[in-house]
Amino acid sequence: MKSILTLILTGLLLLTSTASSQEAPVKKKKMAPMNAASDVVTGKIYVVTPAKNRFTVRLDNPLVTATATNKVVAFLLADGAKITIAGAEGKLDGLQKGMKVRVMPSAGDVSKASEIEATAADPATKPEATEE
Repeated sequence: MKSILTLILTGLLLLTSTASSQEAPVKKKKMAPMNAASDVVTGKIYVVTPAKNRFTVRLDNPLVTATATNKVVAFLLADGAKITIAGAEGKLDGLQKGMKVRVMPSAGDVSKASEIEATAADPATKPEATEE
């Protein structure tokens, strides 16, 4: 009788451990690293998050640092930053995915953008990447 009970309990333990190991691990959303270059950055808008005063650029030339090579970097908008979209004054929420941009990092903090010059997006790129 004891051996049957032991077999049943062992079987139940195996079933529960097998079921829990088959669950997919929770993936963390990977954030783009903040800009680390002091030079002008060129590329295309990848994501714009006006609520966080943040935007992400897919670089024309990857940014190589001592620890990584980044094809995408993020910027925060500096206080008093100048945004130009197709030659006219614009706002952060006016930037759309695929727009070509030229970003000048702030002198005091390269992770902040002091000036952004954007041109029209490629017609093949969908403008729905803006997050609220």
